Amino acid sequence: MALVKNRFAEMLVDANRIEAATFKCWVFCPGMQFNSPHKWWGDRGQRDFPHEGVDFCLYEDRSGQMHRLDEKTRIPVMAGGVVRAVFRDYLGQAVIVEHDDVQGGEGSYLSIYAHTHPRKDLRPGTAVRAGDIIATIADTRSSKVKILPHLHLSIGRPSPDLVYRDFFWNIMRDPDQVTLLKPMDAIDGPWRALCPEDVHCAAL
Repeated sequence: MALVKNRFAEMLVDANRIEAATFKCWVFCPGMQFNSPHKWWGDRGQRDFPHEGVDFCLYEDRSGQMHRLDEKTRIPVMAGGVVRAVFRDYLGQAVIVEHDDVQGGEGSYLSIYAHTHPRKDLRPGTAVRAGDIIATIADTRSSKVKILPHLHLSIGRPSPDLVYRDFFWNIMRDPDQVTLLKPMDAIDGPWRALCPEDVHCAAL
């Protein structure tokens, strides 16, 4: 079920004109990574379901300073493909793109970009190329859960019977519809995980 590594993390840096010479790594607090049972916001309690993807919110520069992504952050698509659905999620909208897994040889796979503000011309059937900007991060600061703006990224294998019309979040959790994969196995780095006691995580 493995995918060949792609350049998504590097493209995210390039798309937002983050200085490559000063960028050190993406940073993930507990709760931001795939399959985590915990929240990284609010009371830091249990999620209703294990995390379906990975949350890009923080990065560190070479001086050790931490930076946060915001609603101006541009989101590139990780590989060429076709938009299959755009639907409302808990904090904005999500875009599903289907890609042919030519190198992996196991059929197609999906990349799902959630909590976003999609490009106005983006709709099902739109063809995209690797690196195309498909959305910006949604402004979530006024949400009821008081969560920072971030990009939720999920990757999965679609069932042959998957119907994209009326797609909604819970379909992603149904293994008969989508087999979720660990995103960090498919995308490039560098990145590092922080402990719960880290001051940057405690301040979220």
